[in-house]
Amino acid sequence: MGSMLERLTEQFLEDEALTEGLSDEEAGVLLGWLIGVLEDLEAHAQASAEGLVGQLKRLGRQITRLSRCYGVPVDELIDLVELAWEEPGDEPSARPMQA
Repeated sequence: MGSMLERLTEQFLEDEALTEGLSDEEAGVLLGWLIGVLEDLEAHAQASAEGLVGQLKRLGRQITRLSRCYGVPVDELIDLVELAWEEPGDEPSARPMQA
């Protein structure tokens, strides 16, 4: 992992609001997924991973809020987001951006 990616990963790990109210297991799933998205973005150079950290943190907080308020498992919310990210006409996959 490059130093920029490590620094960006630390921003997720240090932001307690991302996982507030989640079990340790669900928090680990969410953080692992967010970090995986960053790694995918950096590997494919589709966009500046650094520029997307704020957006990914907001997404993570909303996933946490929905899980906490409505009891929806984090992995199911992640699946929903990944489904929305699929390109039209792509073959559906179980976990398109799996960490």
